[in-house]
Amino acid sequence: MGELWQPVDPRPAWRDLDGPARLRRTGRVIGTAAAIGLALGAWSLLSTTAGAPSGDPGGSTVQEVEEAPGAIPTTSPGSSAVVPTPTAPIG
Repeated sequence: MGELWQPVDPRPAWRDLDGPARLRRTGRVIGTAAAIGLALGAWSLLSTTAGAPSGDPGGSTVQEVEEAPGAIPTTSPGSSAVVPTPTAPIG
């Protein structure tokens, strides 16, 4: 029938490499690990500072109310000095 097909491995085994080839492979592994570490460090740094405002030390945002009431009393609610005035006609 014939021999079974076996794929050719493009990367030779470690034991088949000579000195400079081993050094190159070791450099690639260390370089890849360093690149992954730098990418994770940058991602961590960006994710912690992404939502922080640059000039505001408090870190809070003030939002305006779209529909504010027309008349705001100037005394406490239990006080009898304030007479409520209607802002819209009743009827």
